[in-house]
Amino acid sequence: MIKSIMLLLTLLLLGCNDSNKKENSSFSNTEEKSINCVKQIFEKDSIFGNIRNHASENISLSETINNYSKNLKSLDFSHCPKEFESAYQKHIDAWLDFRKVSDKYPLLRGELHDIFAIIEKSEDSTEFKSRLNQILETWKIVKERSNR
Repeated sequence: MIKSIMLLLTLLLLGCNDSNKKENSSFSNTEEKSINCVKQIFEKDSIFGNIRNHASENISLSETINNYSKNLKSLDFSHCPKEFESAYQKHIDAWLDFRKVSDKYPLLRGELHDIFAIIEKSEDSTEFKSRLNQILETWKIVKERSNR
């Protein structure tokens, strides 16, 4: 009888240990997917950002921002942390909001930072700086939420 109880307890303990291992492995799998998702988002953002920086040499800055935002919205955030995705969406919104300034300069062409330098010295410099600051602040939050 005691042997039977000991055998039963041993089997129960082993069963618990196996389910613990499964929980730990699924947690690490979820964690790994999350890390890879964030990494892929940053890699693609870097590619899209480089395209954005030069697209304004041939098309308006507002159209460049539209294209950049559309590319970012097409990214797969399904395995990313929700806080990261939310912060990223706010960053995209900040870019789209920037068009309130860029729409005033439909004929400006050049590398993005060259255009920024021109607008920064324009009569719209205060609004430009405010909207650019919003882009930079939302990017800072994206980086914080990435747990990098």
